[in-house]
Amino acid sequence: MPDLPRQPPTKERPAVEFFDRLEAIRKRWNVLEHPFYERWSRGELSPGELAFYAGEYRHAVVALAEALESADDAALAEHGAEERGHVALWDAFAAAAGAETARPPRPETEACREAFTAGVDPLETLATTYAIESAQPAISGTKLHGLITHYGFEEGPATEYFSLHAERDVEHAEESRLLIEERIADADLERLLALAEAALRGNWELLDGVERARLGEGPDTASPPV
Repeated sequence: MPDLPRQPPTKERPAVEFFDRLEAIRKRWNVLEHPFYERWSRGELSPGELAFYAGEYRHAVVALAEALESADDAALAEHGAEERGHVALWDAFAAAAGAETARPPRPETEACREAFTAGVDPLETLATTYAIESAQPAISGTKLHGLITHYGFEEGPATEYFSLHAERDVEHAEESRLLIEERIADADLERLLALAEAALRGNWELLDGVERARLGEGPDTASPPV
């Protein structure tokens, strides 16, 4: 019986496992299934809820930029500068929504911010930001559709953050995926997956905090008007 051909060793196997397992994690924390975004899509948010959300999520937008900027990696520097510029785009949306952006974050939002910035080296940062950004095109597209269909927004400066991320994060995710594949061979997969899941769970729990504010729950005294 002839010998079966051996599969050559490959650096892709850890990457395949990482991305396969991350996909299952992402499905578990798919924020488009969160009650807040479901109500967003149905046009059920009050102006106050939308404004409150805009003020809370700004902390996450800033955290993503901070994570990339602090990675101290040439491959991520341009990406970090771009995300820092996107904070101004978010602020244009927040201003149009009537958000208070100087308000301290709720505890759930602070936990999300910490999860977004938890990576201690460039690969850990890539795992976290890839988990966030690979989901953003669908999320941003859904938000944009809701803003225009239900909340009186028009395409322009106030919605540019969402229209840009619906397209640009496809490219960011592809770029990050390639960098992860190049660097993951000897990495601690469990650590990387734990960081990625923490970021996705943090995003979900930020929305939990927004919902609790609506219901007047939790230690934060600020709540959105009905």
